[in-house]
Amino acid sequence: MTVLILASRTDPAAMNIAEKLVTNFGFRSQLESEGKAVFEKDGILLLEINHEILSISDSDLGYQAEAIICVSHHKSESGRPTLTAHAPGNTGCNAHHGGKARTLAWVDCRRLKSALIELSNSAVQLGLEYAVSLEATHHGPTELGTSILFVEIGSTEQQWLDPRAGEAAASAALRAATEPKKAKPAVGFGGGHYSPKHTSAVLRTDNAVGHILPEYFFNEYDPLVVKQAFEKTVGGCRTALIDWKGLKSNARKKLISTLESLDIDLLRI
Repeated sequence: MTVLILASRTDPAAMNIAEKLVTNFGFRSQLESEGKAVFEKDGILLLEINHEILSISDSDLGYQAEAIICVSHHKSESGRPTLTAHAPGNTGCNAHHGGKARTLAWVDCRRLKSALIELSNSAVQLGLEYAVSLEATHHGPTELGTSILFVEIGSTEQQWLDPRAGEAAASAALRAATEPKKAKPAVGFGGGHYSPKHTSAVLRTDNAVGHILPEYFFNEYDPLVVKQAFEKTVGGCRTALIDWKGLKSNARKKLISTLESLDIDLLRI
């Protein structure tokens, strides 16, 4: 099995990143068939597909993958230039953006940590005035049989087409594909959709965070989703990183009760 980097031709940021993987990082064209263009470097495959990624299934890929790194755009109302990485999944009762409700994807914390570190380093090296952040778990796909993560450029078309941002994201995707970090896997809890405390913990400690269930998850709290976040962490996970001030006291009580029943170690950040 190989690692796939996946880009949708419907996504301008994805095409920016894919172009940088070819021109700057040595991916070479292999073939095009059934709506997919395939590029390769050192056994890593870059697939360009004609449809959106959020609802893909294993049958859409045509390859058995050890891991999948999706390159994509990120959109926000603030329009702030941002480089992000996150695990996919739907933590609540809605699945408006692909996948199934209350279902999380498999995630490899080590690869996500590698992507975040490379985004941070590349932003400095390339002189990008972009925020770098983990995001809470959100959107699909959720039904793939292997780990998946997203590396994204945000938050407007100006940034999606920025060649330097494309280079930073391409470097991060390739690093996640080839050099997963040795680290202690964890599930994150609390805070907002962007997670500065979990981001800092991943960048500055030996922890690697996969799924992040933010404060708004507790509006429709489901202990089975909490359990799933640990079960769908590649290699196993027994640690919770809790943004203590990023959760109300009643939410903390619910969470701690669930974590104790699962015999999970708690770390406050």
